[in-house]
Amino acid sequence: MISVADLIALVKKEMPDAEVDVMDKTGMRDHFIVHVTSEKFDGMSIMDRHRTVQGSLTAAMQDGRIHAAEIKTAIPSRK
Repeated sequence: MISVADLIALVKKEMPDAEVDVMDKTGMRDHFIVHVTSEKFDGMSIMDRHRTVQGSLTAAMQDGRIHAAEIKTAIPSRK
């Protein structure tokens, strides 16, 4: 299990500029929906965006703190 705050910290370590919203899907702190918005995604394919986020979560997935993460990504809107 992992806290939402710790999961956000893992993503922000890889992408400090990111806005990260996390929802615990089951209440068991191991299945999450992770929505990441970052300038780093500009010019990346959606698969590369997901791989970037997945990479930041790899250690927590390998040691069992995260069982599943549904990843959604976006580039900040420009005004």
